[in-house]
Amino acid sequence: MVVFLRGCNFKCCYCQNYRIWGIALPVRSDGLLLEIQRNKGYVGALVFSGGEPTLRPNLLRLLAKEAKREGLLVGIETNGSYPEVLKTLIASDLLDGLFVDLKAPVSNPRKYARIAGVADARVSLEKIEQTIEIGRAAFAANELIAFELRTTLFKGLLHQDEIVEMVNQFRDIPYVLQQGRTEVCPRKNLIALTRDELITLAIQCRRPLRVRTLENGDEKVT
Repeated sequence: MVVFLRGCNFKCCYCQNYRIWGIALPVRSDGLLLEIQRNKGYVGALVFSGGEPTLRPNLLRLLAKEAKREGLLVGIETNGSYPEVLKTLIASDLLDGLFVDLKAPVSNPRKYARIAGVADARVSLEKIEQTIEIGRAAFAANELIAFELRTTLFKGLLHQDEIVEMVNQFRDIPYVLQQGRTEVCPRKNLIALTRDELITLAIQCRRPLRVRTLENGDEKVT
């Protein structure tokens, strides 16, 4: 079960959920709690996405507690810019899976800012690196069941050498190259990579990783 929370500190040019960037009238938390209870017999996990779910730490904690009480695993898809929220959830045994979206090499703040749609990415990059270290340590200590870095790819946004750099900077962390979906992007001139192009890129990274496409789902590349 996926819960999308409104609002985001990034405005990525390929965001598939750009329609919920803004904060609208809030949904009552008791309504979300009821949905969790209704669905608990059909699902094994609750995943928070967005927007950026860590912008809503109190709501996250409330819903994660209820999910754990109902026997569900809890995961978060995040841009990584609020490590303190994630650290608190892990310390409270309220998080089982952490999935971090990397937009560009962390060594290139200018490109990161351009893709993420922010004026300056330097502060966020420091936070993102903290998030990765928190996830790495928690995964190694078996405090997380799943930990994944992922990058969504379109033609022309990142060069091949930049993709190889990103993937190999974190060789000890599971990594996924995702096929971008042009039909749901706010920017209309983006071009998606084919499954074969993604596989070729993955092979050039010379490390085990996964490729995720609409047509084939997850595929391991070694």
